[in-house]
Amino acid sequence: MLSKKKYILLGTIAAVIGIAVYLTIQVKPGNEKTHKIRKGNLEVVVNCKGEVKGEKYTDINLPEVICDEQMHIYQFKIADAIPEGKVVKKGDYIAKLDDSQIVTNMRNMMQEKEKVDSDLRDAVLDSAVTLSQRREAITNARLDLEYLKIDLEQSKYESEAYQRKTQMNYQKAEIEVDKINRNYLLDRNRMKIRVTRHKDRVAEYQGRITKYQAALAATTITTPEDGIVMFTKDRNGKAYGKDSQIDIWRPSIATLPDMSVAITETFVREIDVSKIEPGDSVRITIDALPDKVFWGKVIKIANIGEDHKDFDMKVFRVIIRFERSDKDMKPGMNANSDIVVASYHDQLLVPRKAIFSKNGKQILYLKNGSTITEHEIGLVAENDQFVVVDKIIQEGNVVLLYQPEEFKIETEKVESSL
Repeated sequence: MLSKKKYILLGTIAAVIGIAVYLTIQVKPGNEKTHKIRKGNLEVVVNCKGEVKGEKYTDINLPEVICDEQMHIYQFKIADAIPEGKVVKKGDYIAKLDDSQIVTNMRNMMQEKEKVDSDLRDAVLDSAVTLSQRREAITNARLDLEYLKIDLEQSKYESEAYQRKTQMNYQKAEIEVDKINRNYLLDRNRMKIRVTRHKDRVAEYQGRITKYQAALAATTITTPEDGIVMFTKDRNGKAYGKDSQIDIWRPSIATLPDMSVAITETFVREIDVSKIEPGDSVRITIDALPDKVFWGKVIKIANIGEDHKDFDMKVFRVIIRFERSDKDMKPGMNANSDIVVASYHDQLLVPRKAIFSKNGKQILYLKNGSTITEHEIGLVAENDQFVVVDKIIQEGNVVLLYQPEEFKIETEKVESSL
């Protein structure tokens, strides 16, 4: 009998424990999900990422002779390059361009020049022979004219008919001499033009060969002054290096930034760009310098948006200038920028988790003891964690961080049950 009572007692205790556990699991979190309102400061920021750069820098471009379109080479491969970020002195080696296209084109041009050289020699020889023949013909014609002149002078002792005949022969010889002289002048001008044309072609080909020779010497890129080498990025945002292709229309191959005045170039999404203005303060952290916080200002905002591979919408280029530089700051370091677009001091702050949307309105729930009341509020400002609302709340009020079941609209209840 006692054993039976013992089992009944143990069963009752187990049932009570089970019910308690069940009720504990089913009870909605209440006090565990509340927040007491306190005053504080709130910043509204636009976060963006970029790279540290020098505001002033020296461009290292492809030499002008290499960018000459007459060479018919519009893209060069970088055959070798030093590591990015290397400290260099004036005149130090930076990169070597592949010169195979230059060598091939120069060889072809030399072969073409040999042909035009031969054409020039032929033209000069032909001119010399032709003009020599024309001068000889002029000499013979003048001699003939002299003989006829003697006959004309002696004809005065002859009959009038003979005199007339001699006169006509002399005039005919004069006309022939004039004709031969004119032909000589025409041939001389024609030969001169022909020879000049061939000389011009030879000079043109020689000029191109000279350009190829200069370009060949210019394929070794050196630095114009001391600095830290930062290679330019290609159209895909990748820094130039060995085996990269560089177009003559985008001749910048590298830069030497002056880090005495530092900037960060970043991109802001089109939905955020209207929030910022030149002069806005910026809090900047650098990944490589985690223990330091820098301040700067927005100095430039692009007027036109652009596509960027890291964004799914248009972005605007924004330039931020550091208030001070730092000896440990290096070009190319990743920078995280918080552009402060608004700042609120000594305001009542409400967690974002306490704000709910209901029927298109912003709602929060105040808890006073066991009483929960619903209030429509207006958002004054917000950031990722807190919001500033209108004067509904007071310091010390307790707000819920969840939406009570009894305040959910019917459709929400149906959906949650599904």
